[in-house]
Amino acid sequence: MGAKRYVMAAVAIGAVASTTGCLGGGGSSTSNTATTAASGSGKSTIEVMYGFGNEQETAFQKDLNAFADKNGFKIKFTKAGSWDTEIKTRVAGGNTPDVGLFPQPGLMCDLAKQGKLVAFDDATVATDKETLVPGFAESGTCDGKVYGLPSAVSVKSLLWYDQAAWKATGMTFPATMDELLKVTNDLAAAGKTPWCIAAESGQATGWPITDWIEDLVLRVAGPENYDKWVKGELKFNSPEIKAAFDYFHEIAFTDKNVLGGTKAIVSTNFQTGGNALFKSPPGCYLFKQATFIAGKGGFPDDVLAKLDTTVGVAAFPPKEAGNNPVLVGGDLAAAFNNDKNTLALRDFIASKENGTEVGKAGYFSPHKSFDVTLYPSKTLQTIAKDVLYASSAARFDGSDLMPAKVGAGTFWTEPVKWISGQEDETAMLDNIDKSWPTS
Repeated sequence: MGAKRYVMAAVAIGAVASTTGCLGGGGSSTSNTATTAASGSGKSTIEVMYGFGNEQETAFQKDLNAFADKNGFKIKFTKAGSWDTEIKTRVAGGNTPDVGLFPQPGLMCDLAKQGKLVAFDDATVATDKETLVPGFAESGTCDGKVYGLPSAVSVKSLLWYDQAAWKATGMTFPATMDELLKVTNDLAAAGKTPWCIAAESGQATGWPITDWIEDLVLRVAGPENYDKWVKGELKFNSPEIKAAFDYFHEIAFTDKNVLGGTKAIVSTNFQTGGNALFKSPPGCYLFKQATFIAGKGGFPDDVLAKLDTTVGVAAFPPKEAGNNPVLVGGDLAAAFNNDKNTLALRDFIASKENGTEVGKAGYFSPHKSFDVTLYPSKTLQTIAKDVLYASSAARFDGSDLMPAKVGAGTFWTEPVKWISGQEDETAMLDNIDKSWPTS
């Protein structure tokens, strides 16, 4: 999942974030999962392991060091170059960090089921849920207990556009999925290309389509069916999930809807595929991508230099106005032991009190109570206020939660064949379902 992990990496304006498998081998563990209560007088040094870098890492360390200084302990920061591999090795060797920041819930739950992690106590969960975006506590729940809560998140349910170009169309920005289809049709009828869609990512070509489908499943099937789908309890060819692919088909397969045509989607790079928004005349008017796209390596440098006055951003529309789920990536804080200072630090990382420096650096707090004026651009403030904190339900990236054979395999490759005209929709969905592991 290297490319998907890269997408979740921190870039300029703020995107945070591996498909997980069962941990092999035994090894001892320093955890005590019999109780959620803190034990002992507290270690003098707490090791925190994570996989993110850049400005997020620097700001994360500032926030945590300030807390540790006030509470009389020090922090050892360990950055993992390959999170899944390194944390599995540490656990198998009985040499776990004290606190781990898990990029996705899957591996965390694997370790929780093996007794390697300490659950949050009910009171802490209740307090955090008062301000967390709905769904975040549930995303860190394994077998009825919360083992991980997010520290910072990225937002994927976004549509980008050129402010001036959109204003010139005279159209109202779509507020529902039906309106999005109407706007698409109206733009095409006016001789304008509605969409840029980009799925090329080297050996990982196809993953951007999973983000499209995940957002659509959240909307047409709903969060509960989304949860069943990522667990394999709802098949890809089920009516609930097929409806998401059908909607994508209506946009992406209709003549004149996509810059370069349908087949160009798989040869258009995911990082630069939206740059045509800013050409004169515009090459397209809408582009779906996560927050990282408005950072270095995404939109052109001259556009980024005047981001707030040039680039427009809005939520990917819900099925019905007001019912607006959001697709996210992020890192869940989990504890490997119940040392007093370990649990204090883990709880702080997940709390509304954390993240001041991280927010100033351009990374989103999962807490709706966060002061959005601390985010360093109007663009970020808009995403936080109008998309993330206005969400009715948050869900983590689905392909990252599925078995690797599917989430980083057929869910990437089969849609590429579909878009390229090598197979029809039914064959694609059936082939993905056939690839799902039986155990």
